[in-house]
Amino acid sequence: MAARAGKVLRYVARLDRFGNASVGLVECAGEHAFAHLRLTDNIVQFCTRRYSSNPLVVQGPGAGPEVTAAGVFADLLRVSATLGARL
Repeated sequence: MAARAGKVLRYVARLDRFGNASVGLVECAGEHAFAHLRLTDNIVQFCTRRYSSNPLVVQGPGAGPEVTAAGVFADLLRVSATLGARL
């Protein structure tokens, strides 16, 4: 279904300004930055007041599943602590 609509499926994690996190399968339009990922690439898109109409995208090679998962988890803990979560 996604391909017929010119979209691709990607697993996407989201964290909002209130510390609410979600992870799931998302349909991304062909022109979305996430649609152009290659195999083990990682990508992060920052949508902020400053980067609202043109989000900041950081993309690069991944370090492998285990190292990447540990790094993303550590980053989420840091962001959550900054937002006031008790760890």
